[in-house]
Amino acid sequence: MQDARYTPNPLRPYYKPASIGVADISSNATTGASKPTSGATFSFPDLDYSDYISDAAPSLNLSIKSIIDQTVWKYTSVVFAQPFEVAKLILQARVAQESDGDRPKRQSRNVEQEEEAVSAYDYDNSSDDEPNYFSSSAPYERPLSSGSPDRGRRGRPPRSEPSPLHRDRQQASDGYLSLKNPHSLMDVLSTLSSNSGALAMWRATNSTFVYNILIRTLETFFRSFLAAVLGISESEVLLPLSSGSIPDTSILSSPSPISTVLIATAAAAMSALVLAPIDAARTRLILTPSSQEPRTLLGTLRTLPTSYLIPSHLIPITFLTSTLPTLLSASTPVVLKTYLGLDPAMNPASWSVATFASSTLDLAIKFPLETVLRRAQIATWTAPNQLLPTSSSKRKAVTTIVPVPQSYRGILPMIWTIINDEGYSESEKDKAAALLGKAPRRKRKGQGVQGLYKGWRVGFWGLVGVWGTSFIGGIQSGSEAASNAGVHGGKF
Repeated sequence: MQDARYTPNPLRPYYKPASIGVADISSNATTGASKPTSGATFSFPDLDYSDYISDAAPSLNLSIKSIIDQTVWKYTSVVFAQPFEVAKLILQARVAQESDGDRPKRQSRNVEQEEEAVSAYDYDNSSDDEPNYFSSSAPYERPLSSGSPDRGRRGRPPRSEPSPLHRDRQQASDGYLSLKNPHSLMDVLSTLSSNSGALAMWRATNSTFVYNILIRTLETFFRSFLAAVLGISESEVLLPLSSGSIPDTSILSSPSPISTVLIATAAAAMSALVLAPIDAARTRLILTPSSQEPRTLLGTLRTLPTSYLIPSHLIPITFLTSTLPTLLSASTPVVLKTYLGLDPAMNPASWSVATFASSTLDLAIKFPLETVLRRAQIATWTAPNQLLPTSSSKRKAVTTIVPVPQSYRGILPMIWTIINDEGYSESEKDKAAALLGKAPRRKRKGQGVQGLYKGWRVGFWGLVGVWGTSFIGGIQSGSEAASNAGVHGGKF
């Protein structure tokens, strides 16, 4: 029996009915040749959707290849950035010394003293210790009143204690870094490579890669979890809130941007607290010499006094370091759009300048907190008995490649110590007066506020690069949109 829809109508011979709709399969089946069906199907025989939906699902090989490509790309980015991260972390954790500014003079003075000692020794030995072979045939007798020092093994004078230059060389052989400029990233990298080899600049690369992968995965998981608990759509909270160092505008498309910002901040805090042991282990691997065991991530985690859990003294500083920058970067587009009336499409130049100022403020808040965090993390191993006085077993402090804090009393006390107690600071006015000879050189106790921003060039130049790219792209897109609008306006 033929379907009535496909039977030609004598009154409408040229009409062809639409083929999209519900087709009764049971009416088209022949008796005894078809299987029993329980309804109708909706068919699209004449609709071409190949441009929108692929006919075949991606194969397993393509999926594996995509995962491998993303992993290689992320690991490569970590490898390129790791030397600068190592140098920044060393500068942040290093305790300033009183003699940092006088180190070049002291080293030259030590070299001069060493050369004078060697020349004096050579002169004394060449005066009256050698026999005169051209005088008489009498056997040589050593004079009793010789002023030469007592000879040790193989004719060399014994040394009671090593000289300062010899001590510096011995420390350098053990991996200890003697920095000429304690504020220079390149000086840290050159000293580290000369003392421990070029591969020392890539310390804890695998740990950094694992930490970066896990922090992104846990943030996505916690966002989805909090969205499900609070009854918010996952499409609102899974927006990429930041692109590099510049806040992303995708949060403006969210129906509830305030909820999205709060959920993102809470997810960042929870992820940082869970992964705080890995971050602390990464700091230990960077700041300890290669001879300090263990050198693996799992082995370092076993040395934690709390057994794979975050130590209690790291909870406040880890919470602040993760929440404040995330809250600022995530809420910046909302504040600019709501309160300042800036639109990224209509005002691309003003939007780029405003986001750059916001990102600079983000770095200004982040770097002091990071400095305190690194010192609190390494104090877990350098002052274990002071941080855990109730522990029954006494732990031995580890050896570090730079001077680090031997105690940690909290966030504000550490900031106060850096500004007012560590090292010394000298104003530009005093430096100019000392160079001109108008006044003696004056040193003030403490590093000042600049002691909290060691290694700031890494973050700042990265911010400038990302912002410059986005700024040029925003101006080009805005000019193209304006030109297109002018062309269409001229046509109509």
